[in-house]
Amino acid sequence: MSGGAAMTLADYSLAAFALLNGGRTVAYFPQMVRVYRDPNGAAAVSLFTWALFAASNVATVAYALAVANDRLVALVFALNAACCLAIVALTVLKRVRMTRPSMLAERVASMQHAAQVIAAHAPAPHHGVHVADPWRDSPSASVREEMIRQGGLS
Repeated sequence: MSGGAAMTLADYSLAAFALLNGGRTVAYFPQMVRVYRDPNGAAAVSLFTWALFAASNVATVAYALAVANDRLVALVFALNAACCLAIVALTVLKRVRMTRPSMLAERVASMQHAAQVIAAHAPAPHHGVHVADPWRDSPSASVREEMIRQGGLS
């Protein structure tokens, strides 16, 4: 912007670029905070989308350095790429931390419950000859009947 002269379209474009991309860099932080605070492992965050945003920003950095020779544009898009990658990393960490312990605990509890249901419904030993009915005497039939009683199946 030259002193005293009217601003050109290039001047307005540069000002808009600086303002909007500076604002965009700051706007990533509320997303990062939401990922950090999300109790469900940031399930609503699309890793593919944020990785694509990061890749797009990296491509713009490469273009700015290799073709346009513009370090300012490269720096701005490098910051945007870093923020996108930070969101990806935070989301992955959140999901790994949320998934491992809870998944393992749920699986163990489910297996313990299934073992209890099977043990509770195991056929009593008969003193005579017993002809097994695979549909009635199978552990899966007992589990299914218990789930129906508890309202899990209809």
